[in-house]
Amino acid sequence: MTRRGETQPEDRVLRHATLRLTVFTAAAITAILVVVGVVAAGVVLREQRHEAHDALRSAVVDLDDVSDAPTGTSVWVYQPGRPVRTSPSAPTWLPVRSGLAAVPAAGDRDERTVRRAGVDYRVLSVHRGSVLAQAAVTTETQSLERDRLVTGLIVAEVAGLLLSVLLGGLIARRAMRPLAVAVARQRRFVADASHELRTPITLLSTRAQLLERSLRRTGPTAQQEEAAALVADAHRLSEVVEDLLLSASLGEHPARKEHVDLTELAHASTAAASAYAGARGVTLVVDADEPAPVDGAPGPLRRVLDALVDNAVAHTPPGGHVVIRVSAGPPARVQVVDDGVGIDPEVAPRLFDRFAHGSSTGDRQHFGLGLALVREVVEAHDGDVAAAPTPGGGATFTVTLPAGA
Repeated sequence: MTRRGETQPEDRVLRHATLRLTVFTAAAITAILVVVGVVAAGVVLREQRHEAHDALRSAVVDLDDVSDAPTGTSVWVYQPGRPVRTSPSAPTWLPVRSGLAAVPAAGDRDERTVRRAGVDYRVLSVHRGSVLAQAAVTTETQSLERDRLVTGLIVAEVAGLLLSVLLGGLIARRAMRPLAVAVARQRRFVADASHELRTPITLLSTRAQLLERSLRRTGPTAQQEEAAALVADAHRLSEVVEDLLLSASLGEHPARKEHVDLTELAHASTAAASAYAGARGVTLVVDADEPAPVDGAPGPLRRVLDALVDNAVAHTPPGGHVVIRVSAGPPARVQVVDDGVGIDPEVAPRLFDRFAHGSSTGDRQHFGLGLALVREVVEAHDGDVAAAPTPGGGATFTVTLPAGA
């Protein structure tokens, strides 16, 4: 069984829109979390720098009693004529000679970071009159706090990313739900309208055929031609309604898959189109030497081949050829090759869109619903359809399907 709603272009558009909205929402929430985390980290680092700076300044304000330095701060003081004084906990590597060299004159100050024994210290050097002093404070505690902050931010960002994806998915599905309901209603309307139109169109076609047959025997030639045109128009209208009905039913009532031989379908489609091709002077050829089994719905797959053959015959001039090549694969492949007018490069990207129109030049101008329905049916069977110019002129339509057992 094909899955409900899987084959419709509208469903693909809705899924892509939902995915994009989910990604955009998750990205926006994640970006907000990143900005908040960066700001928080910046504030903490700034406060740590200010805290270390304030501790160093406090340590060098009163140099008379270096033993009373702030907790965690070490002080070294030199004054000519007096012995060097240090705080009881001062490390042995004080003073930092490069810091003293940076303050040669009275009033000079220098603050820098030094690393000793794998630990970072902030060192403030001052030159006050004849006194040289240095104060050092370790930043190990601050480093540990920064590490914990960074770890916490990373965990929060990962959790926020996961939550933002979930939240984005919920928001996207809720936002797309009205559109999905509208698409489903539209599809049901098309299916219901097609069902309702089928009977009157069948009656119209039947009456037109009866009128055409009656006028063929007794009526004037002009009326015979008009009646024949009326029959053709009724037949075309019936095909459009059947295409609409099949397109709607692919999403609402998926067809049950069974064993299908593409070679048999190719011969059947060629036999059905032989009269039309003969009237246009086009030769139909089936190039298939072996069965090509696939798992699919016979009716829709037959409609695919009918549409491609009809399209090829319609765009092949008298005396031309249409070849239906079938290969078992895997994957199974059907190619409908004609030597007609070819494909306008401007039209190729939208060739399988519903009711697509070509440029103002060339013959392959209007594609109706047939080729769009071909794509929908093929994709419903997990296959692919493509069109390309035929070397030497014409077009080649290739349908690729997973090979069946």
